[in-house]
Amino acid sequence: MVRRNVVLGGRESVKVAIAQVSPVYLDRERSIERACQTIREAAAGGAELIVFPEVWLAGYPYWTEGWDSALPTWVEGRVRFRDAALVAPSEDTEQIGEAVRDAGAYVVIGCNELDPRPEANTIYNTLLYFDRDGDLMGRHRKLMPTFVERIFWGSGDASDLVVFDTDLGRLGGLVCGEHLMTTVRASLIAQGEDLHVAVFPGSFALHTGPQLEEPDTEGAFWGHASVRAHALEAGAFVLSACGYLDQEDIADDFPYKGAMNDAYAHGGSSIIAPLGVPLAGPEFGSTIVYAECHAWMKKAWNAIIDTVGHYARPDVLRLSIRTDDGWRIVDSSYSGRARRDALRRSAERHDVDDALVEELAADLDDRRSAPAV
Repeated sequence: MVRRNVVLGGRESVKVAIAQVSPVYLDRERSIERACQTIREAAAGGAELIVFPEVWLAGYPYWTEGWDSALPTWVEGRVRFRDAALVAPSEDTEQIGEAVRDAGAYVVIGCNELDPRPEANTIYNTLLYFDRDGDLMGRHRKLMPTFVERIFWGSGDASDLVVFDTDLGRLGGLVCGEHLMTTVRASLIAQGEDLHVAVFPGSFALHTGPQLEEPDTEGAFWGHASVRAHALEAGAFVLSACGYLDQEDIADDFPYKGAMNDAYAHGGSSIIAPLGVPLAGPEFGSTIVYAECHAWMKKAWNAIIDTVGHYARPDVLRLSIRTDDGWRIVDSSYSGRARRDALRRSAERHDVDDALVEELAADLDDRRSAPAV
C-alpha cells in the first residue's frame, strides 16, 4: 500500500529557527563552539529545525583580490581562509553533531568545506545537513560560485541536488545565487519540498552605489523576491538565512580588517509561508528568528496551485538531471539516493552488509511507487 501523502511529516505545525548570529570570523574552533551554543539556545526556544547562513562556518570572503593584490596580505588572507575550512565528516562535524543530538533538532549549517581527499585542497561553499541524532545526513555544494566567488570556491555537481525525507517533512536547500538558476530550483521543487533552506552572506542592494553591493535598507534585496517566488512555486516554507557579522568577531590582526565590503552582513533573515507571505522578518542584527510553520498553509495553497501535481504538465515539459547512471527524470524518487546513503551510513555503524541495505532500500522505493490497492 502506498504511504499517505503527508505534509510536514504528518505534523500540524513545525517550529523553525534561523541563527542570525555572528561567527568568530575565520576561526573554525571558536565558531563551532558558538554554533553549538546557538543550537542549544534555539532548541530551548522550541525549534526543531535550525538554520545557519551561507558559509557561516567560518566566514564569507568579503574582501577583493586581483593580480595587483599586496602579496603578504593575500597570503595571510588565503592561509586563514583555508585553515578555517572544515572537512566533512571529521571531528569538527562530530562536535557539531553532539550539540545537535543534545538539542534533538535538525540543523542545516553553511560552511567553507575543504575537499576530503588527501591530495586535494579545493574549498566548496557547502550546506551540511544534520539529523536529530547528530548524524551528517548529507551536504550540498554550491553548483556555480557567483562572480568573483569563483576565485575562492570550486563548483559542485548534481550528486547532492536532493531533498531529504525527515519526520518534519521533505527538506532541501540552495545557496544564494542558485536561487537565480531556474532549473536548479525546479529540480528541488520536483522532489516535493515541504521546507526549503535559502542562505545568503547578508542582504544587499545592487542599485545604490558607490559599491556594487551596499547594505539593503529598503527591502530591495533580490533574495527577498527570489525566496518568496520559490515559496509560491514549491508550495514550501522557506527559511531565508542572511549573514550577520560583528566587527568585534574579526581578529585585529586580520590583514583585511577595515578593508572588507561587509557592511551588508547586517542580517535580513525571514521565514516565508507557501503563499509567499513572510511569517517572520526581515529581521536585522544579532538574533534568532523563529516562526511556526502550519501544515494547513501548505495544504490550502496546494489546493490552488500544486506545481508537481495537478498544475504540472509532464506531457509538455520534463526536467532531466545528469547522474552517475546517466540522464534521468527528476521527481520525488530522485531523493531516494539520500535515503539510501543514510541507510548505508547506519549499516556501517552497526556492521550490516551493504548489499542487504541496498536491497531493502530498493524494495522500499518500489513499494512507494506501486499503485494503490
